[in-house]
Amino acid sequence: MGPRQSTMINKRFARNSAKSGDAFAGLQVEVQIGAEPEPKVSMSSAPPKSASVIGLPAARIDKLQAKVWNPNSPDAWETDIREYHSVEASAYALPSDEIEQNRLETQHYILQAIFHGDIVCPNAKELVALASSKVLDVGCAKGFWLQSVRKEYPLSEYHGVDLMISKDTSATNISDENNVFLKFGNVLEGLPYDDNTFDFVHQRFLTLGMPKDKFSESLQELVRVTKAGGWIEVIEGDLMVYKAGPYSKQLSQALIGAMQARGLDCYAATNLEWHARKLTEHISNAEFKTIHTPYNDDSPVGKLNGPNGKAAFLALEDWMHKSMGVTREEYRELVENCVTEWAEFNSFAQIRAFYFQENFNY
Repeated sequence: MGPRQSTMINKRFARNSAKSGDAFAGLQVEVQIGAEPEPKVSMSSAPPKSASVIGLPAARIDKLQAKVWNPNSPDAWETDIREYHSVEASAYALPSDEIEQNRLETQHYILQAIFHGDIVCPNAKELVALASSKVLDVGCAKGFWLQSVRKEYPLSEYHGVDLMISKDTSATNISDENNVFLKFGNVLEGLPYDDNTFDFVHQRFLTLGMPKDKFSESLQELVRVTKAGGWIEVIEGDLMVYKAGPYSKQLSQALIGAMQARGLDCYAATNLEWHARKLTEHISNAEFKTIHTPYNDDSPVGKLNGPNGKAAFLALEDWMHKSMGVTREEYRELVENCVTEWAEFNSFAQIRAFYFQENFNY
């Protein structure tokens, strides 16, 4: 496999509570292929001189204004060009418009390709194949994952919860299915389901709506609604470009500052293990899978991930250009320069799946 193809790293542990109170004791790491990501971008280091072609002095980028932008604030609607949710309790920063839904659909196909299907956990696949299983997708958006899983495993009962589902209607592209049930809800305020309800709970890419100090609590909420013996799967990505060129490093540095000011985590995938350690009394048979997914190379995944990565950064324009103190045109030029250099530097995204069995009965 060449350097531009997706790479995977597996981490697996088995819990032995009789011998150790730490489910992560004896964690074994098997590196199947590829190398670890580059070190994190330091906020203290100035951007490379070659990255300043958008006309911004290095000092201006280094001392980010890092304003905390809220799409629900009165002044936001005067200048923002994208549509956003109207839930005040959520920090979710990405738009809710059709452009973003199209990007999420492409992202769904990328995840299908790199994880070889919709469900990463083998045991969860067996559960979902049973007619009696109940499945929950947290942050289901328009139901791309639910539709796909239901098509492959039509006998299970499917539930989706999301901020974008109207409180008055279940209007999505899967609302007419007789075994799919959708609800409005925010995992940060508690899921609208009873304890021990689901056999399999799935959640992915809530980084831009999940404060870092609330992530462990959100995992605990997934555990709460899962039956003892059921399975939970969480997929997250680091919102950074690895093997970054000078433009991508500049954008990464800006993103770190803006996300830190908002209480969000650029390294949600990397930090999954840290959050999971807080659940050791409730979980067993856990496994991590880390995929290095290429940007903009000649592979089938790279050809999708490059445009999708560009669309994701542009989706943050309303927030980021204000946080950086630059014009929209300057921000877009920086994103275009990043896209151009991704193929040259073999840049990739780090995406991580974490799945485990719930062994605590509420």
